[in-house]
Amino acid sequence: MRKFSLFAVALAFAALGLAGRPAATAEDKKKDERPDIVVPYVPTHEKVVAAMLKLAAVKEGETVYDLGCGDGRITIAAVKDFKAKRGLGIDFNPERLKDCEKRVAELKLSEEDTKKLTFKQGDVLKMTPEDFKDVDVVTLYLLPAVNLKLMPVLQKGLKPGARIVSHDFDMGDWKADKKEEVEADRRHTIYLWTIAEAKK
Repeated sequence: MRKFSLFAVALAFAALGLAGRPAATAEDKKKDERPDIVVPYVPTHEKVVAAMLKLAAVKEGETVYDLGCGDGRITIAAVKDFKAKRGLGIDFNPERLKDCEKRVAELKLSEEDTKKLTFKQGDVLKMTPEDFKDVDVVTLYLLPAVNLKLMPVLQKGLKPGARIVSHDFDMGDWKADKKEEVEADRRHTIYLWTIAEAKK
């Protein structure tokens, strides 16, 4: 009986110890999953979408990644209008992925084009150079701080000839190869960088 009593006391203390720790709430988990820098969702004007993909010279058979894809309009346009062989859109907000699905349905894309599209939830700042090894074009409409954090990853991971096009924000000291102004609802600026051949 005594052994049982001691065991019961030990269990009671253990329970008290656990009770003293606050349980992780769903809100805590959500905070842990949020990226270090949260970019507000501002849809890119359709005229700017077309200008970005045109400046990046997206060609048939290429792979296009849109980081912070919102409702997927850039990724979809790359496949539908510029004949990219694959389009991947990444956004940290699962609500945006629902917007992507809705947009694909509303545009009544062909089955062939739909198969070329992938949308997934993720933090772009956790991407590695390896994630970009087969990518031809990366599109961005993020924030200056995010661009600067992505810059070394893109420079290291993208192959020579790959292009990066950014809406409104540059990459600090990395001078763009081209810069264009686009008149739409306001004046927009788009920047283009091309990955150079490695120096021998």
